[in-house]
Amino acid sequence: MGVVLSREPVNTSQTASSICDREVNSTNSDHSSIIPIGNKVCEPEEFPVPALPEIACVERGYITPQQVYNLLNAEEGQPALYDPYYILILDCRSAERYKESHVVTARAAVTVIHPDLGCLISCIELQKYSIILLYAEEGCSPVGSVKAKADSPDLHRCFFQLSALGMDPIILLGGFSAFNALYPFLCTPRMVLLEPERHTLTIYPSEILEGALYQGSASHASDYRIIKNLHITHVVDATANCPEAFPNMLRYLRLRLSDDSQQDLVEALPLASRFINAALRTEPAGRVLVHCSMGRSRSSALTLAFLMEHRHWSLLHALRWLKERRACTAPNVNFLRQLLTYEEQLFGSRLTSLDDIRR
Repeated sequence: MGVVLSREPVNTSQTASSICDREVNSTNSDHSSIIPIGNKVCEPEEFPVPALPEIACVERGYITPQQVYNLLNAEEGQPALYDPYYILILDCRSAERYKESHVVTARAAVTVIHPDLGCLISCIELQKYSIILLYAEEGCSPVGSVKAKADSPDLHRCFFQLSALGMDPIILLGGFSAFNALYPFLCTPRMVLLEPERHTLTIYPSEILEGALYQGSASHASDYRIIKNLHITHVVDATANCPEAFPNMLRYLRLRLSDDSQQDLVEALPLASRFINAALRTEPAGRVLVHCSMGRSRSSALTLAFLMEHRHWSLLHALRWLKERRACTAPNVNFLRQLLTYEEQLFGSRLTSLDDIRR
């Protein structure tokens, strides 16, 4: 799996001053930020210039494999995929290819949009779905183009039939082959349609940075299948008392935080941020899972600190990025206020207001 073998978790009892001194003396340190820890301050030559997240340019009507991964693993109270009307996925390939393997919960397109019989599901039924996703074997041509029609005639037909019915379907960019290359564990030869079947599915943590940083719950961190399939090497544990599930296989940073109005993050934010950054910069690059109990508040605060410090994003832009990938993100107000202070320490001025991020 390419994991870093370590029997010992990261020692969080080391003094903040020693961490600061070591980073000042290290030639490989990232000195782009200013972090006061305890009574010492690690000062860079200048404050970093705030950056904007680089958003991939995706043709309207398309969605990337990474976005589909996060849709399939979205959680709002319970996993969204448990709801049969959350997403309708139509496999527009041949019946043979569908039977070999398809995206989990996908239906063969012909069972919904038949070439001769038309739409086999009423418009009222179709309107119950929050998302309608189509995919072919591969292909990136703009929908409606001559090449798209030639490459994937069945997908082309389904798209325009659904559009004519008032639906707004989206297309998987790169098709099944692109998705399967990245997430083979979310592809199956089984038909999974009914709600009881959906409740047997493994729900994965959200992918925050592609193939690098994930955020989720304590249950994610203790599931060997998830750790193995995502090739996780490092874990940031923000819970108060969650045991290390794989101490001989993964490297841990345990912070023992409480999700309340009294919890101080002054040491936790830089510790988590630097731990994540170091893991992602190892050779070969590590993969990090940040988790708390539910993957909403404490873990979000730590992920945001990393994005702010090492991507140089304002809190507002970091929070928008995170919520687009993990909709249940909800750091408590105490954490938001501390993140605003952290932002000011990093950039030398306040870039975000509490009103900005609570709208």
